[in-house]
Order: sequence, then structure tokens, then C-alpha cells
Amino acid sequence: MWITADGARLEQLSALVDTGRLTLRVAGTYPLEKAAQAHERLEAGGLRGRLVLTTA
Repeated sequence: MWITADGARLEQLSALVDTGRLTLRVAGTYPLEKAAQAHERLEAGGLRGRLVLTTA
């Protein structure tokens, strides 16, 4: 599988999120300095959604 950058498609997806037509399931957010804890949580399993690392 090849992955290439597609800014136009990303804009379309972003617009769908903004209008609520596409929902994102986030199980939790962690600051970047707690990435190890986020990884441990991921390894524990049972998540319904993604873990997000934040930089601010």
C-alpha cells in the first residue's frame, strides 16, 4: 500500500468533521511528555477510540 499526501482530500475530511458528518472517537488525550503512559494504556487494550498526544 502506498500513502501519499493529499491536501485537498484532507480538507474535505476536515470539513466533514467540522459539520459533524464524520465523528472521531477519542478514548483519551495525553501530553507528549506522557507518551509512555499513553503507550501503556494502548497495550492494555479495551479502548474504543484513539489516543491523542498533544503538544500544547
